Amino acid sequence: MAFTIPAAFVWPPPGNILSTDGTTPAAMRHGLDPGTLNVYENTVLGFLYAFLPKPPVSPAATLSCAAAEEGEGMDRISSLPDILLRRIVARLPAKDGARTAALSKRWRGLWRSAPLVLVDTHFHPRGGAEDRPPRPGPASRAVRGAVNSALRAHPGPFPFVSLSCGFMKAVDADRAVLARWFQHLATKGVEELVLVNRPSPFAGLRLPAALFSCACLRRLFLGAWRFVDTSTLPRGASFPNLQDLVLGGVAMEDGDLDFLLAASPVLETLAIVGNVKKMHARLASHSLRCAQFCLADIEQVAVVDAPSLERLFFWRCLNQRRGWRVKIGYAPRLSMLGYLEPGVHTLEIGNTVIKSGTRPSPKTTVPSVQMLALHLHFKVCSEVKMLPSFLRCFPNLETLCIQSEEAKEPCGKLNLKFWQENGLINCVQTQLKRLVFREFHGEENEFAFLMFIAENALALEKMVLVMELRRPSAPEDLAAKMKALKTARWASGSNKAGYMLSRPGVGGGSAWCLKAGSDFMHNDPFLCLV
Repeated sequence: MAFTIPAAFVWPPPGNILSTDGTTPAAMRHGLDPGTLNVYENTVLGFLYAFLPKPPVSPAATLSCAAAEEGEGMDRISSLPDILLRRIVARLPAKDGARTAALSKRWRGLWRSAPLVLVDTHFHPRGGAEDRPPRPGPASRAVRGAVNSALRAHPGPFPFVSLSCGFMKAVDADRAVLARWFQHLATKGVEELVLVNRPSPFAGLRLPAALFSCACLRRLFLGAWRFVDTSTLPRGASFPNLQDLVLGGVAMEDGDLDFLLAASPVLETLAIVGNVKKMHARLASHSLRCAQFCLADIEQVAVVDAPSLERLFFWRCLNQRRGWRVKIGYAPRLSMLGYLEPGVHTLEIGNTVIKSGTRPSPKTTVPSVQMLALHLHFKVCSEVKMLPSFLRCFPNLETLCIQSEEAKEPCGKLNLKFWQENGLINCVQTQLKRLVFREFHGEENEFAFLMFIAENALALEKMVLVMELRRPSAPEDLAAKMKALKTARWASGSNKAGYMLSRPGVGGGSAWCLKAGSDFMHNDPFLCLV
């Protein structure tokens, strides 16, 4: 039986598919000038917008003082206690909440005494419409004016603020506006902040040091800025309550990330989407549970000291094909890892660089990892030859997701004999329960690996092959390979293979979702439990 992969978890994400003019619906909703975006910037912001939290209020909300009974003409809502009226006002968009002061004397002071949810897209003339908003001009100036007024007039607290359709350049006037905004946000206790700039130029305007004055912040989402110059910050600058941090298209130095982690003692999730400068990331945090790097320009990610880290994810990073280093030091709780590329990424565990033929030992294994995702070109022998060594690093692996990539320049064949001569792989023989093989092309090297798994995985419960419908014969090709798998001597006792078919451009590519990756209630970010 064939199934379709849920589109929300694949590349390209359908909500971010480029339109004919190179923009995304998300970018248009947030007031961006499409002419300023190149494909990379647009893709980064598309991912970022898809990751942003939804405001707890909606512009569709309405407030009515209609009579409870026809013809009665009595205002029943105004007779409610103040605490209930404040809850009503707090659930309205800022502009509608402010207007309640005109209803009657009873309502006059309620807006200022209720928590404020401030979302700048609610002030936009098109209010988040799907069609393209106007380019920077009167509309954007009106939105900025409305934000200024709300920040100045309301005493707080601000549980949620989203400023994502601004147009700020690296000029003194915009720096002054941004500084004033942070002064208000800090003094009025912002807890959840979304701050995304129009990238013109990408990450051109530096964030002020006042960002670190927002001591109440629990969640922070930044996009298209230059990060604060942390070398100028006073001793003690910190985010004492920050739990979630997302940086999209943010220019920062390696030392800035070190400072951020050290200054955020309760930080649990970190996501870096499309950084502007090459990154050597050091993860040293006793609270961090999940780190994600998506479309990032990386030279190295080193897990130095992360006793709470459970998830470490990489997705389509820019140096993916040129190779970069993943170093795993102290991470005793790391259970989910991917996407790694054997033969492309240099994997270092402890102080040992994993090479073809490296034998497992306590110093070269990460026994806590139970779910692993890999990108692999099965026609590139140097990558396939590294696969056994990578798998031996994770002796308790239960779920393996492999994304098979097509090679432009194939360089050889490795049949079942290669795997048989390579020796036993402990996790395959005793622990592996699920294998999901995406973009199965029916190649001999792929089939040899699948046969090896079938004939050696004693605990295997499910093997799922995913094939894209690129040509009319694809289902028949897959059926022929599936029939051949039946001839295997299944170590688990019976045939465990099944298949899924995906539509071109939808099921193809890596199954991935940033939100699922950082959601600890979601135990299958690679969609392996199909």
